[in-house]
Amino acid sequence: MPSSTLDSNSVERSRVPVQADWTPLSRIGFRLLFTIGGSVLVVFVYGNFVALNGLLQPFRAALAQVGSVLMRGRGVAMDTTNSGDTPGDWCALVGCLIFGIVAAALWSVFDRRNTDYRSSGRALFEFARIGLVVELLAYGLAKAIPIQMGYMTQPAHQLPLVGDLGLKDTLWTFMGASDVYSIATGLAEITAGILLLWRRTWLAGGLLAIVAMAQVFLLNLCYDVPVKLLSGVLLATAIALTTPCWPNVLRVLTNSTPLPPKHLWPAPGTRRFRLGAFSLGLVAVVAHSALMATLAVIAVIDIHSPRSPLDGEWQAMSFTIDGTPAAMTAQDPNPWANVAITDRPDSQSFITQTPSGATTTWALELKDHTLLIRRHLSDSPTTLRYHWNPDNSLVLSGTIANHQIEGHYQRRPMERENSPFRLVQPAIDPDRPKTS
Repeated sequence: MPSSTLDSNSVERSRVPVQADWTPLSRIGFRLLFTIGGSVLVVFVYGNFVALNGLLQPFRAALAQVGSVLMRGRGVAMDTTNSGDTPGDWCALVGCLIFGIVAAALWSVFDRRNTDYRSSGRALFEFARIGLVVELLAYGLAKAIPIQMGYMTQPAHQLPLVGDLGLKDTLWTFMGASDVYSIATGLAEITAGILLLWRRTWLAGGLLAIVAMAQVFLLNLCYDVPVKLLSGVLLATAIALTTPCWPNVLRVLTNSTPLPPKHLWPAPGTRRFRLGAFSLGLVAVVAHSALMATLAVIAVIDIHSPRSPLDGEWQAMSFTIDGTPAAMTAQDPNPWANVAITDRPDSQSFITQTPSGATTTWALELKDHTLLIRRHLSDSPTTLRYHWNPDNSLVLSGTIANHQIEGHYQRRPMERENSPFRLVQPAIDPDRPKTS
């Protein structure tokens, strides 16, 4: 809530013409908007704040149980992995709808005399705006400081064939392959969030937020990214904030006769109350953004900091099973034509690739010239001995599926390393077969 908006509250009151009392239907509609919209904002927007997630989780879980019981006749287990779009999340959305309807009904019964909720509408506007600003800045910083998809450049994600990637990994690989594009999309979200803060520019910020979040929501929907619900809520919030000004925007776009400027409804409370609300909102924006920026900087350093010379992609020069050269056919165990070792402060993993291109992900722990690998975290570790030479050769040996294996590897250069950003493209080799 910018001070330029709050401090000019008396000026805004003088600008707003005296309006008639709301009709009963308008009052009912506003109560539903306030209760349903407010509960969705609390659960899905403010509940996504780092500092508030744990505090609001019980409220979210309670609404999820209500929604699940009414929809399915039984409760729902809440996901503890911080994944999105889970059954619990969708049940919580239904719970918000039910809670809002019941709260609006009680409100209508016990508040029959009030005929004007414009101040309450302004409060909901500011509450939604601050929530949207915080989320835009958080996700924008995660792209401008390329961390959200930046980990896709690690060795663990270099070997899988494009056709073996799921939709979400395809999108993340595309975004993570170019820091420039990731930064550009992040700056668009950051710009929208900053513009939303100020009285003179909040409408421009809201319109930019609609464009940015519409793209994010569409990508999440089409590429099966499990953030559809949150991105949809943020898009709906941006649309709701700007709806009163759409007639003005449409006339600008069609070069029609302009309408009088739209003014925000007066903010509730005394000047001291409004100043306190502004300070609280500003602290929320600055503190959360500073925390997310700090975490992003630490993370981006970690994902680009190999801890050992084993980190990287390796291709097999030879591979033996029980002392016999492995045939490039299906067998148990399959020979490892390529391996990728990720040894970074934020992640350790071991990826094996068969001659057919199929990859397997193993959890990894490095200890005393051995690799301890697990197909599942609950499995007992399998020990691989390794010997690394300064000439970038690597020998792996151990027992897999009751067979003794030994592989000799060399560094595997990846084609992406030879694809820099360039304005002038080299000529296409006419002798190379076309694939498209």
